[in-house]
Amino acid sequence: MADLIIGAGRIVTPADVLAPGHVAIAGDRLEGVGAGIPADADRVYPEGTLVPGFVDLQVNGAAGVDLLDCDEGGVERVSRYLAATGTTAFLATLISAPLQQVRRAVETLRRARPQGAEILGVHIEGPAINPSRAGAHDRQSLRAPDDPEVQQMLADAFPNLRLVTLAPELPGAGDLITWLTGRGVVVSLGHTDATYQQAGEAFRRGARMVTHLFNGMRGLHHREPGVVGAAFDDPQCICGLIADGIHVHPAVVRLAFSALGPERVALVTDATGGAGMSPGEYLLAGRPVRVAEGDAPRLPDGGLAGSVLRMDDALRNLIAWGIPLGAAVHSAAVAPARVLGLRDRGAVAEGMRADLTVLGEDGRAVLTVVAGRVVYRREPEAE
Repeated sequence: MADLIIGAGRIVTPADVLAPGHVAIAGDRLEGVGAGIPADADRVYPEGTLVPGFVDLQVNGAAGVDLLDCDEGGVERVSRYLAATGTTAFLATLISAPLQQVRRAVETLRRARPQGAEILGVHIEGPAINPSRAGAHDRQSLRAPDDPEVQQMLADAFPNLRLVTLAPELPGAGDLITWLTGRGVVVSLGHTDATYQQAGEAFRRGARMVTHLFNGMRGLHHREPGVVGAAFDDPQCICGLIADGIHVHPAVVRLAFSALGPERVALVTDATGGAGMSPGEYLLAGRPVRVAEGDAPRLPDGGLAGSVLRMDDALRNLIAWGIPLGAAVHSAAVAPARVLGLRDRGAVAEGMRADLTVLGEDGRAVLTVVAGRVVYRREPEAE
């Protein structure tokens, strides 16, 4: 017998769109998915669209919290905020910082048991990145991939370490890629000036992702395709993409989907502490960044420093830019789940884990369910 039945005006399944439809949840699983809305449904959203919960592989912080420097209460605030955006699972992302600070952050995340979106593990972005493409990373904290202290810091993060972003052209990067992938860690290329050949060699060694495509890397050129060209050319590579209309122009987003297909695009927010907050000044790895209305966080020199993007807004943006609903949902849920080898979520289908979100008419989450448990419900606005 189902514990919870949810009806919606539309349900996006792997095969088609049910309009209307319903899901039945028993425990933490989807017991059934069907057309129509039964009379005994517990929650009904006639104008809503039910989709699989979003999986975000790159979250630096949110709700005024920087995950590199917070306590367990801060992790809880981030988790609750993410649930309110339709995200059901995420990787806590730690950018380049003193190694001991990264270790402390990993320990905090390891202890945390947040009640909103689930922490899937840790994404360490840096410190083995190229200083010429450092972006918002503190250049004084950067290290070479063959620095023994870097490998020890990464080893200390096991088993929570799920994803590492590095620059493959740096000394010792190839051996570090082999070591990480041999231990089940996904390696992504980012903050890099690698050539097409260097990136291709990294993919042959086992790297299989690119971090925030087009940002923090050499641009695509017809004589030297760089990381972007190598990623497009490798059928196993999945590319993280920030769909806020600031990091990547909508026309280029459409080109990326045309070249890669939704199976190889993983929407990410790269959210920072200013996400979900009013315009103002916030911290990213201890560095001040300013958020102005309608813009991404900026360093004092004007450079981009992550985003304040919501995943439900990213999905809405894709649809507005001409990406079909099913393809957009795939990139927000299925593709990122597959990066981490998660086969039990990312799709609305019988037997899958009940990680779901219902989007309202405005495209934003009105209900979020994690493992069969309601973790967010938007209250109706007062008349």
